[in-house]
Amino acid sequence: MLFKPMALDERTRFNTRYAAAIWLGVTQVLLAGVVFYRLYVLGQPDEQIRDFQAVLAISIFGYLGLQLFMGGVMPILTWKGAFVAWAALAIAIAAGSITIHGWPQASEWTSTWLPGLLGPALLISAYALIAWLGQRRIERHIENIGAD
Repeated sequence: MLFKPMALDERTRFNTRYAAAIWLGVTQVLLAGVVFYRLYVLGQPDEQIRDFQAVLAISIFGYLGLQLFMGGVMPILTWKGAFVAWAALAIAIAAGSITIHGWPQASEWTSTWLPGLLGPALLISAYALIAWLGQRRIERHIENIGAD
């Protein structure tokens, strides 16, 4: 036998998953730092780092989606909470965009205001849907355990 068998209990599994989640978060923050450094310090064009951006987006949204759906542990938004989250994201995006690029022309609303307002709405809607589905999944799992 090449390896000594391990008895994995709940505490060991929890600690392993916790450490893996922390390390995933650290690597995501570092990758985001590399993207921002290459964009704003080195001045590289956006097209040259699309691969980094895609990997980072897939990693972050995949992790959050799995946590929401499989874990059912993240809070489900109320309508008021969803509106507040959308408003906060939209204001932050608008303020950053206006600071960097200046006030946009009214004729450019489809490329300036629409993405800044619609993007957060889509993100909040996706979060709410996946959180609701995850909560429903967990509740059904608990009901099935109780029925056995």
